[in-house]
Amino acid sequence: MGHPASPLLLLLLLLRPAASSPCLQVPTAAPAELDLANKSHHCVELDWGIFHQQSRLNLSRNGIDALSPSSRVAPELEELDLSHNGLRELPATFLARARGLRGLRLQHNRLRALPDAFFANATALQTLWLDGNPLAAVPSSAFQASLRSLAVPCRCDAVGSVLTPCACPQPSCRELQCLCYSDHQLTLNVTDFHAQQCRSSVGLVAGVAGAAVGVAVLLAVVAVLGYRRRKVATAGAGWGKREPSVAHGQPRYISRASETGTAEAATTAPDYENVFVSPCAAPAAAQGWTPGWQEESPQVPTDGDYFLESDAAPGEQPIYANTQNPNDDIYIVPNQ
Repeated sequence: MGHPASPLLLLLLLLRPAASSPCLQVPTAAPAELDLANKSHHCVELDWGIFHQQSRLNLSRNGIDALSPSSRVAPELEELDLSHNGLRELPATFLARARGLRGLRLQHNRLRALPDAFFANATALQTLWLDGNPLAAVPSSAFQASLRSLAVPCRCDAVGSVLTPCACPQPSCRELQCLCYSDHQLTLNVTDFHAQQCRSSVGLVAGVAGAAVGVAVLLAVVAVLGYRRRKVATAGAGWGKREPSVAHGQPRYISRASETGTAEAATTAPDYENVFVSPCAAPAAAQGWTPGWQEESPQVPTDGDYFLESDAAPGEQPIYANTQNPNDDIYIVPNQ
């Protein structure tokens, strides 16, 4: 009896991916000074376990994107060149045993940051190349007492992070040379670059910030003044006050009887003043209410005749008055 699954099993064996080969081939008896520059077009992750007992190692221009997480520099390694690759980061403990490392080239990669204690154990480091990276700052652990030469990108943030230690006045650090390399490979002293390119930027940022604060204060003052004006205008409004003249020239009056009413009465108050045209007392006086016109004009006798006067031109606007009977209105037309 045949085995129908055999062709399928054979197909799976043929399609099985082959074991990944290392990016770089290291000879069995590799010399102490190993130059593997430009031996690979692209290396996703380099296995560091293939290197043993090297004192000089050149791995530049191999398209290396990353190092294996377990990568460690051996204590015997003195010179390491990883320049012109695509490294975005390095293992935090990459230099944990690099006590014999004197020169490290990391220029022209894609490094954006390095751990603060990245260089803490590289106590023999003399030259460090970090230019050509979008690096925002250089860790303070890079400034070992043995450091003599430092190259950083010409960026105000990166240069600013090394400005103080590079300007160290102590005799032990006078020999430290700090340079920055621009995108056009121009070499500048970090102090000169910062004085020429970065201080003006700081002044511009400070000026813009000051202007923004000034505008904010001005807007706040305008808002406060506007609020106070509205508050004063609201406080100045009240019953019994004369409103601006309407289009036909007749002033508008608000009923004095609404002074003791509610806010709802204000919206329904007539545009004239309620007065009593007979010498009789007002009906509301019995309840203890004194008409506002009598309060404001005590010189008018209570038993005299009363006349209604208008500021409008004769014949322009009739004058209204309420009689004692609240259901009867008298309309007095001037000159009639």
